[in-house]
Amino acid sequence: MKLFLEISNEELKSVDINQDLILRAKNTNVLDCFFISELGTVVDITGAKIFFTIKNKSTDSDNDAVLKKDVTVLTDPTNGEAIIELTASETAALIGNYLYSIKIKLSTGKIYSVAEGTVCFRKELSTRES
Repeated sequence: MKLFLEISNEELKSVDINQDLILRAKNTNVLDCFFISELGTVVDITGAKIFFTIKNKSTDSDNDAVLKKDVTVLTDPTNGEAIIELTASETAALIGNYLYSIKIKLSTGKIYSVAEGTVCFRKELSTRES
């Protein structure tokens, strides 16, 4: 799944960062993230850290998150690309709807919220393997 994520200096309320996701439980899910500026240009994310968090409800603390991932190995940072990979074991117990957020901390120390919304983990329709 490709996500185009805008790093903006605007206030959070004025930037539409809502992106709902549908993923498969008990599967490896790959979120291919492309970071762009408000002008549509690529943002160099060299040295950045990406925070991916899934919670049951918005009032849960980060410590109570269902899943927390920190991504520091970036696919092509000079071209603003990173992959968030959720493994089959990480998604095994996730069935139904949750809330998620993606934040990025640039090497400058600035932190941006770039995506949030509902993530729905669906069961596999078929369990056939041969």
